[in-house]
Amino acid sequence: MKIGRRVRVYLVGVGMGLIATYFMFNGRGCEWMPGKRVLSSIEDSQLVISEFRACQMDCYGLSSQDVFNAVNRGSVLFSESETSGPIKNYVVADDKCKITFALNTADSISEVLRFHEFNEKCACGNQSDSVHRPLFMPSNMILSKLYENGFELTQSNSCQFECAGIDSLTALSIFKDGKVIHEQSYPRQRPNPIYMVELNQSSGEKLFFKVEKGLRTRILEVTSDRNTANCPCN
Repeated sequence: MKIGRRVRVYLVGVGMGLIATYFMFNGRGCEWMPGKRVLSSIEDSQLVISEFRACQMDCYGLSSQDVFNAVNRGSVLFSESETSGPIKNYVVADDKCKITFALNTADSISEVLRFHEFNEKCACGNQSDSVHRPLFMPSNMILSKLYENGFELTQSNSCQFECAGIDSLTALSIFKDGKVIHEQSYPRQRPNPIYMVELNQSSGEKLFFKVEKGLRTRILEVTSDRNTANCPCN
């Protein structure tokens, strides 16, 4: 085969490979990269924190918002991480904090293991490092993700809104003014997570929205603390 033809065949092969790669990864951004996969695994797991680390977090002036900001916007420092065992310790850093997370993929639990680079002396010695509690993603972050996912109104929603005495604009205000009830939510339910969102009305009435995150965000049910009768549309 002549050299010119070989070059043409080679270039055609490279071009086809690039086209295939484009269609495989188009729209996925950087989600396929190792660091993004680690951060997604941490976010999708149940994050827990010990009483001792929670005390340190307060002492350092950090909040759950800062922890989840690191998970959402930070970078995984693989050179400082321990990934050889069944429970992998990943060091994640953003512009405000540097945190080690222990990720157990077997039971979908991750733990805040250590806060780095803080020099404050904290009176946390009497707090347990073996007693843990859930560390929930803040409501504003969850609702922002639900909103960014795109919103879809169904035929049942008009009836539900009428039962609750609200319009679609009031319903959409849950993404700005709502509060996620973590104890009644199922963020790790597959295939579609479910969230219960509370919205306080100016009248003092509380509305509760059962929201599903699928290809688009949908409202499944609307109930009120003043009306115990189930709406036939729910």
